Amino acid sequence: MSDDPLLPGTSRNLEEREARAFDFGRMVRRVPDAVATPVSAEEVANLVRSARRGGIQLAIRGGGHSQGAQSLTDRGVVLDTTNLDRVQPVGPGLVRAQGGAQWGTVVDALKGARRLPRVLVDIGEATVGGTLAAAGLGTTSHRYGAQVEQVEQLEVVTGTGELVRCSPMENAGLFDAVRGGQGQFGIITEAWIRLRPAGARFRQYELHYQDFERFAEDFDILVAEGRFDHFRVELRHLENKIILLAGLEYDETPDDDRVLEALGYDELVYTRDTASVGRAGIYPSWAFSWRHFHPWRDWMLPWEALPMLLAEPLLDLDLVPRPPWGWIGLYPVGRGEIDAPLFMRPPQKKLVSYSVLAMLGELEFERATELAKRLEDVDRRLVELGAKSYLSGGVGYGPEQWGRHYGEMLEQVVKWKREFDPDQVLPSADMPFGPGASDSSLGTWP
Repeated sequence: MSDDPLLPGTSRNLEEREARAFDFGRMVRRVPDAVATPVSAEEVANLVRSARRGGIQLAIRGGGHSQGAQSLTDRGVVLDTTNLDRVQPVGPGLVRAQGGAQWGTVVDALKGARRLPRVLVDIGEATVGGTLAAAGLGTTSHRYGAQVEQVEQLEVVTGTGELVRCSPMENAGLFDAVRGGQGQFGIITEAWIRLRPAGARFRQYELHYQDFERFAEDFDILVAEGRFDHFRVELRHLENKIILLAGLEYDETPDDDRVLEALGYDELVYTRDTASVGRAGIYPSWAFSWRHFHPWRDWMLPWEALPMLLAEPLLDLDLVPRPPWGWIGLYPVGRGEIDAPLFMRPPQKKLVSYSVLAMLGELEFERATELAKRLEDVDRRLVELGAKSYLSGGVGYGPEQWGRHYGEMLEQVVKWKREFDPDQVLPSADMPFGPGASDSSLGTWP
């Protein structure tokens, strides 16, 4: 960096910098040299152009919900997008949301419209630009795939500082690069998001299974026939139990006996009913603490891998905290209507996402580090079975592993990096997108 790293409109206030020294994973601490908090897309573009001229790197941060230090830097400026939070419905089929808007805010803006985004992530404080840079999965992904497959167009600031509209018909290369592109090709400043009709109320059934084969049979049928609108599955191997949360949106009160007809569950634990349809599948903000370590990992697998995932734990369960501090679970995932080539996944149409999520206390950094290493072992096993990592957290990949992850797309992403961010303003971290990649190891706890 130059001797004076400040850009116009940035702050070197230590408190502001310290506030952005961690992401949600909390496994890495990096204090930026300065912080920028633009309030418009034009300000973002000006900041990127100034950074490019000064040889300054920008780390893009929305809600900071990455788990692998993707939104951190100690060699440049954090560009915080959370002031870009405008949300505007544009008819029954679309909503415009700026990149720093939280998904919970998008839901609230649609209150009374009987419309919702086709896919909502579990954390309402996650931002539109942040999840679109990853993929974005949720309880309706069995019908609609990922969020990146449900946007019609984007406004993006590239690494050269250009403010560009892109869609499948206009600037299609940029559109494909930024959706699932990990913030490496541009900054999403606004998205036009597809909506779906929503029911007047939401009812959720918590069904417990102890016969894993019977669950697999039921789950396969339920996902195929579309009986439920929402699914979330928790695997509790130590209790010999599977918990299926199945949700239904409705206008007329459903007949529970008919809804649950012919299912082989062992126990219906509860039925929850609410008029808050949009937030029904979103965890409350108090459910997660930013003071905890979150060594999370997620994978996409062929549906045929489901019996294996159910049959045995893939790691030492003593490393994973007991519920509610640890969660091992599944979502069924289908395909959306707009292909997103950088959302890397197996080629099958019907997939399952598999997640190991742990929340470890402030004094458990060593345990969190050990779990992160063990999850790398799980990754190697799952990749051998045809899985692809979902890039919400750190994966610890080297060149060979990245080559396997991106496959035939690797050559294209390198070309896109050269086209849209030729001067590496948006740092590549450990990703295979250009020269000067930095070490993404966990580092040491201060």
